[in-house]
Amino acid sequence: MSEVSLVGATREQMCEQAARRTGLDDFGDSDFHAGLDLLLADLKEAGLSAQGMVAARENVLGHLAGRLRSVEGFKQHPEAMKRPIVRPLIVCGIVRSGTTALHKLLSMDPQFQGVERWLCSAPQPRPPRAEWAANPDFQQAKASLDAMLAQAPEMLEDHGMAVDTVEESLDLLAQSFRSNMFCSQFVIPNYDRWYRAQDDTPSYLRLADNLRLVGAHDPHRTWLLKNPTDTFSLQEVLNVFPDAMIVQTHRDPLQAIPSVVNLIGSAHRIFRGEQADIQGVFAREEEFWQQAMSRADAVKDAHPGRVLDVQFNDFVKDQIGFVRKIYDQFGLVLSEEAETAMLGWLAANPRRSSTMQRFTPEDYGHSSDALKERYSTYRARYGY
Repeated sequence: MSEVSLVGATREQMCEQAARRTGLDDFGDSDFHAGLDLLLADLKEAGLSAQGMVAARENVLGHLAGRLRSVEGFKQHPEAMKRPIVRPLIVCGIVRSGTTALHKLLSMDPQFQGVERWLCSAPQPRPPRAEWAANPDFQQAKASLDAMLAQAPEMLEDHGMAVDTVEESLDLLAQSFRSNMFCSQFVIPNYDRWYRAQDDTPSYLRLADNLRLVGAHDPHRTWLLKNPTDTFSLQEVLNVFPDAMIVQTHRDPLQAIPSVVNLIGSAHRIFRGEQADIQGVFAREEEFWQQAMSRADAVKDAHPGRVLDVQFNDFVKDQIGFVRKIYDQFGLVLSEEAETAMLGWLAANPRRSSTMQRFTPEDYGHSSDALKERYSTYRARYGY
């Protein structure tokens, strides 16, 4: 049977196609139906190019396939599903505020475990690393990532993507089809409004189950997670991980927002080609992240002491000192082995000075003064 086009595709058709690809048919509960239905409806009007239509279809099918793989894994490993997720270390903060570098740096500490990129697309108990290269799921994930980076090579520099290193939890959260991932990649205003009104606790409950699955053979190490959009859903994070050690990174929005737009603009060019509206991307992102920061501050005011606020500039100046501050805050031990591994990672991944501040609001047809006004409360609170 030929693959269904995304134009006019129904949820039932997309689910049937994902089932054919995986040989599985149990999607679990129906909590993802509303989001997927609305996403498919909005994508019809999202101005996708022919190439973008194919890429968007693969995007949706990938998350459906991942959901199928997860449900099958949950059933095969019932003992792992009973284990608590204890004191995960979670990094959040506006995109382009050092979350990716901090996440990868912390992952050098063997006391932590994260979810590697290939396991986000094919959730399963993590095999021994020596077996990854021969694993068909690993090979498929690598081919998909290589194809994406061929279209948008800047994603490698700006996001440090690699198939075998820890990845943010956004892909696993997207299995519930309530995700800012879709809103940032596509012009889907109806879905965007719906998403922002949702209680995202079920998505984080599913994330916790996926962590139990991936860590089924490694139940004792502490989980290390990272997702900038956790800033928007901080209350839901605490609903599911009440003892989490949360680090929120901060950066002046006058620097962060233009850099966010540059990164997300790459995705829009993949999906919309020459029709990509980067000024529109700027308008959406500056508004969304202001809302996210405001929501996070309200949660922190209601739960004082639950989140460690740290500054991007401090991380740039002294990465190991920055790590020590985090460890001291949460009573963690930085071993000599971990510090040596971190120093090795820093030496192999030097920060490019050209990425410090390459873009301004004016580059995208917007005003620095207007951005200052929108973020005046946030900038005052965090000393910008």
